[in-house]
Amino acid sequence: MWVNCILRSGLLFVTLSLAIAKHKQTSFTKSCCLKGTLIQAVDSLFVKMVWIKATVPEEHIKNIKLLKKKTKKLFMRNCRFQEQLLSFLVEDVFGHLQLQVGKEVHFVEDFHSLRQKLSHCISCPSPAREIKSITRIKRTFYRIGNKGMYKAISELEILNWIRNFLESLIF
Repeated sequence: MWVNCILRSGLLFVTLSLAIAKHKQTSFTKSCCLKGTLIQAVDSLFVKMVWIKATVPEEHIKNIKLLKKKTKKLFMRNCRFQEQLLSFLVEDVFGHLQLQVGKEVHFVEDFHSLRQKLSHCISCPSPAREIKSITRIKRTFYRIGNKGMYKAISELEILNWIRNFLESLIF
């Protein structure tokens, strides 16, 4: 009976410790992720994106779209998809961008920073595998070769999606 009482009190202690740790972690996440700050970062990137689009050659591929309407719906409701799409843009698209010292570098660094902040603020379990829509986007991106980078940059309305997503959140 004495052993049973000790085990129960130990279990209660562990449960309380985990609950306190989870509460502290949640509070920390909320305090470091102010919605207004993230929206400001998106707005700043939007201004830089306009400049980037103006410096990149215009793409003339009208019959292919990387980011379709259903892609936006998926982005708005699936955090795994968000993370994978943002990773694709940072690693695959911006990784191929011929960076010159100037606004391009700052744009890529700021976009990467926003991606990290979103990943930190919105907890999402790591996906076991790549989502099929991301695989399709990558396949199309690489199939059209160098023009894929220009196509992806011309379709950077994802910043609007991020802003809409942030505005829909309750922090």
